[in-house]
Amino acid sequence: MLHQNIIKNNVKKRRKLISTFLKRQQHYRINNTVDKWIEAYIDNDFHGHFRMTRSTFTKLVSMFRQDAQMDVSYTGGHEPLSIEKKLLITLWYLAKEGAMFTTGEFFNIAKSTVKKAVDLVVNQLCKFSSKIIVWPKKSDCVEIAKVFHEKSKFPGVIGAIDGCHFTVKPPADQQDSYTDRKLNKSILMQGICTSNKIFTNVNVGFPGRLHDARVFVNSQVSIKVDEEGQEELFYSYKYHLLGDSAYLNLSWLIVPFKDYGNLNSRQRQFNYTLSKARVCIEHAFGLLKGRWRRLLYINTTNMKKASKIILACCVLHNFCLLNDDYLDVVVENILKVNESQEHTRNRFEILTGDVKRNEILRLLNI
Repeated sequence: MLHQNIIKNNVKKRRKLISTFLKRQQHYRINNTVDKWIEAYIDNDFHGHFRMTRSTFTKLVSMFRQDAQMDVSYTGGHEPLSIEKKLLITLWYLAKEGAMFTTGEFFNIAKSTVKKAVDLVVNQLCKFSSKIIVWPKKSDCVEIAKVFHEKSKFPGVIGAIDGCHFTVKPPADQQDSYTDRKLNKSILMQGICTSNKIFTNVNVGFPGRLHDARVFVNSQVSIKVDEEGQEELFYSYKYHLLGDSAYLNLSWLIVPFKDYGNLNSRQRQFNYTLSKARVCIEHAFGLLKGRWRRLLYINTTNMKKASKIILACCVLHNFCLLNDDYLDVVVENILKVNESQEHTRNRFEILTGDVKRNEILRLLNI
């Protein structure tokens, strides 16, 4: 009997010893004072870390509160993160280039919790894109064209169009598709914006290997015009977009005269005026990446997720500008190499575009 008790005691000791070794290690956490830090931030510090003012953040929270999925009721266990906390975590992550675990360290939460919060907020921002990134109505075009004209003297412009590359980490079996002409791995986005740098249309997710002109043909705007006619989006013959020489000149998309060394002075001045008017789209891309530094390198092999992050940042970009929330960002000049591409447009469309461009040349009186 004594022998059996000794054996039982030894078994208990061994189990206790083994359970000690097998016990899940507890990650070190800093004191839970992050909320107090954020509350104590002066407005400039808050703006610097979260890339928007407190006033804009309050409006963003209000917009998210309207969505039931964002507000999770407490059912026991760890108390769920509030909407405010989820948004702060996501804004911090998108505003910086650091790894996800560093965001977790700052907010005193696990990396997995950061990931859940970011995924939830990013997905919801993408749903908001149809409300925040909006094509101008007919009544809006008058004011948009007026502002373009005041800044550049170019008439009838309701948007500038261009493509922008975002460096990503594609899967090993898709490296070639995402290798752009600069040999970087990237996702290509086509954007259209007003002179105030507010996006009115974005198409995200094209492999970086594609040319701007190829993306344009497969974009929402081009397809809609092809299927429903120019009037559906541009309302009047006098309205158009401005693009660079990567695009084909059309009656609703005006591009510079091709320079083969034989342009006259008026055509060169036309090209300069057009370039001055459309530089807003390059500045918009610069501001987008400057505000949301995560876009400088999106470190995920999930290209669908990377595209969602880009779109979510475009929504935040617009949301800030629509609330007069500006950020001082140094916008670098973007030097683009526009390679010649085959264009799939009929001869009539090309001729109509040439006629309109010559009409604008006369109107500019240069």
